[in-house]
Amino acid sequence: MTFHLWSFLHFFMMISPFIIAYILYFIYKNKSEPEKRKVGIILSVIAVLLLVLRNIEIFVLRDFTFDAELVPLQICHFANFVLLFAFIKRSNTLFGLAFLFNLPLGYLSLVFADGLENYSTILNFRGQAYIWGHMLIVIITLYAYLTGFVKVDLKRYISVAKLVTFLYILSVFVNNIFRVFLNAPSNYFYTEHPEKGTPLEFFYSLGKVTNIGGFEINIMYMISLIIFGYFVIFVFYLLCFELPYYLKHKEFKLIKKNT
Repeated sequence: MTFHLWSFLHFFMMISPFIIAYILYFIYKNKSEPEKRKVGIILSVIAVLLLVLRNIEIFVLRDFTFDAELVPLQICHFANFVLLFAFIKRSNTLFGLAFLFNLPLGYLSLVFADGLENYSTILNFRGQAYIWGHMLIVIITLYAYLTGFVKVDLKRYISVAKLVTFLYILSVFVNNIFRVFLNAPSNYFYTEHPEKGTPLEFFYSLGKVTNIGGFEINIMYMISLIIFGYFVIFVFYLLCFELPYYLKHKEFKLIKKNT
């Protein structure tokens, strides 16, 4: 069974996380916070285990040789640990990072799932790990939002933006160190090159790769990418936190005024 973009399976991947997240919210909405948190932890552990098993399979199939793909610093792989520790530590910053940063990019991996078309079949562990791994990121994050674990104000948004900036800059150095010293090309946070078939290719075309002491960097791509990242998380912040707060209090004021 092969994967094709815009097929029934593709639409299932894009729509079902919202349905599953809402079903989980509906089931547990009247439960206590510890019970809701327990569900989040269990789902996050499943996601991490799925990633670990995927990496073990890759490691074995590649004759036990090191590969940068085994290091969970890719945005979606990293998201599994962000969610797990967010629930364990009850960290508002990590929940904010998961919702504002990992969620939109994780969902984009479901929309622009071109990589699955390169699989000879998706009826294997690697193919299923890609599908369910990305779906779980969206499901868990939406569940956390619906059940009230994700709480972001302007101060928290700024903290998330700072953390994203730090991780983004760090990824540039890690990618170059892996390539130059370990001969293991990586593309963490897509700072080396854009994912094929995504809008990031446009940003990459705006500049050219410059070699600085063996380190390669496309400065215009880097600047465009971080600005785009700020824009995405700010839009998410406005639509999912500021707008609902404004509408809720505006409605409350109207009700109070009419009474």
